[in-house]
Amino acid sequence: MAGGCQFSAVAAVTMVALVLAAAIATLTSVITAHQPITPGRNCYRKCVADDHRTCHFRFDVHPYQTMSRACYGCPGNSTDCQRPECLPGDGKSRRIIVVNKQLPGPPIQVCKGDTVVVDVRNSLPDAGLTIHWHGITLQPQHSSHPTTPHMDGVPGITQCPINAKSSFRYSFMADNAGTHFYHAHTGFHRGDGVFGALIVREVARQDPNHGTFDYDLPEHAILFHDWLHMPTEDKFNLRHYSGGDDFPESMLVNGQGPHQDPNESPVAARVPYSRFTVTPGNRYRLRLINAAILNCPITVSIEQHILTVIASDGNPILPINATSLVVYPGERWDVVITADVQKSGTFWMSFMGGVDCAESAAHQFSLLQYQEVVQGLLLGVVKQREGHRGVTEGAGASRVEIEDSVLLQQMTPKPKFTEVPPSGVQINSINSACYEDLVCVGDLRSPHTMPEELRTPRANFTFYLAFEMRRLNNAHYYNRMYYNFDLMDEDQQIPTPQINNLTSVHPAKPLLLGVDASTKERVCNAEHLPPGLTCHDDHCECLHMYEVPLGASVDLVLIDEGQYGDENHPVHLHGHHFWVLGQDRPIDLVDANITRAQVMEMDARGELVRNLDRPIQKDTVTIPDAGYTIVRFHATNPGYWLLHCHLLFHSVIGMDLVFKVGEDTDIPAPPPGFPTCGNYKGVEL
Repeated sequence: MAGGCQFSAVAAVTMVALVLAAAIATLTSVITAHQPITPGRNCYRKCVADDHRTCHFRFDVHPYQTMSRACYGCPGNSTDCQRPECLPGDGKSRRIIVVNKQLPGPPIQVCKGDTVVVDVRNSLPDAGLTIHWHGITLQPQHSSHPTTPHMDGVPGITQCPINAKSSFRYSFMADNAGTHFYHAHTGFHRGDGVFGALIVREVARQDPNHGTFDYDLPEHAILFHDWLHMPTEDKFNLRHYSGGDDFPESMLVNGQGPHQDPNESPVAARVPYSRFTVTPGNRYRLRLINAAILNCPITVSIEQHILTVIASDGNPILPINATSLVVYPGERWDVVITADVQKSGTFWMSFMGGVDCAESAAHQFSLLQYQEVVQGLLLGVVKQREGHRGVTEGAGASRVEIEDSVLLQQMTPKPKFTEVPPSGVQINSINSACYEDLVCVGDLRSPHTMPEELRTPRANFTFYLAFEMRRLNNAHYYNRMYYNFDLMDEDQQIPTPQINNLTSVHPAKPLLLGVDASTKERVCNAEHLPPGLTCHDDHCECLHMYEVPLGASVDLVLIDEGQYGDENHPVHLHGHHFWVLGQDRPIDLVDANITRAQVMEMDARGELVRNLDRPIQKDTVTIPDAGYTIVRFHATNPGYWLLHCHLLFHSVIGMDLVFKVGEDTDIPAPPPGFPTCGNYKGVEL
């Protein structure tokens, strides 16, 4: 009886709490409804407390072309390359898909706490489309604001694709400060140009590293990526149906840069480099974003400058100096550079591609330009008035553009392509164990401690996930009767990317809209394999999914078995950030390999060290070839969340899985009028 009274008391308290929470949510919704609606381009500002806005953007996604008629005489006349709606790329004409005729797409630059509203119009004639907000968890830190998992932009998981010639409104709170980006999550659209910067700034006192820089300029968001000379889907089909290569021809920085081919014509070589202007005596925050689609980790360095690394994937780290930094596809890193008062001129910023990019020597440069007067020519931006610290510099300034050909005459010779790191400390190295001068992400430290309840030797759940390129007969690309994988020449045996020997296939009806019996029957994982198949020798397809309770701690031991080539896999988790507890390559030799079973045995013996002393948080991390990375996340965001390799040629084939966090009753219902879709079968058969 006493227990019943106690339960009633608890229930009463719970009811009061729910009513209070509902009242707060209602009040918040009223306040939010009265936030000023600001055109998105005007939302970049100095962030101050209690200044929260609704930032409205309009995206029109449409077919376009580099070197279109908008470019007139570009690149022969390099000034024509800067004309409105001219997208020079690397000087080669190719079909692309872009947002608002921009490459990269229009930047989203807002303050933490702003509501971002993006009306996306799909003007593609023949394809569905979704947009993912890479780095935004869609889980506001204040419980008074609702979570918005339906805005994650993953077809088959969170929403239906936006049909051709139709539109969809994305709306979410920008509650994850830092450097992020948005990109298409359908087909090959990201590789053809559908991506752009998403920067969420915060009040200075909330950033533990705000004292390390003087300026954080909007033009210092730097997106770089591999670049093909044909549509991405064509490259993929040539690779998987006829044994073509998967090496990019080129690389771009903020949408442009001359093709770095020694045999390129002098005219094509006149495509302008991207430039970044600084004033001596100041410290600048640079936001680095790798939007590559192939296995192209990119080593970033700046001639005669040290990089002070202060953040990764939007999360602060204790500052560390380096001469170079490797950025993997999907990663974002923030660095600070000092414009030395003793320096003058223009310096090379190098972007050297590794792995697949190294095969074709794909690389690019941009120019770090000191504001100065040289030989009577004004270079850069003339500072008209003092900018606000951390926000603007040269507001209202006039710009005198000097052609690259003039600047290059005053610079040191252009660096040559190399895979060898510059001398000094490198962070996040390619396929390496951890050393004093090759610093792994697991060795970096955060200014924040992990929550005490998560600092346990073991998490509530541990999943061992082996990413591997499997040499097997995939019926989508081979036929056992006519062109059997096992009977092909080696150059025609294209491996299939899988996690734990499984290819994931998303359902036609998004999981967030309800899971029917037939979908449940297709769910599998390493512990529950598809019936009748071994999956070691057979090609297994299913809805690869794990369920974890709301509030659980989860360790992911990410493994690259290294059985084929030197692939490494940058892994991205939606809906959560994770702590990087460890990373290693136990046998640091060429052609090394390891198995999932071996890693599990090592962990059972206590040989996988988990660092719980202020590990850094990220949402994208690489797995070294023949190595492992250990991450931990707190499953506090109810919904269906994708984990996948961020190499596009791997993810489109099914190198992903889904985490269902919480019970059905924990997951928010779809917004009213949310679009639906699915398969249809008539009753004729």
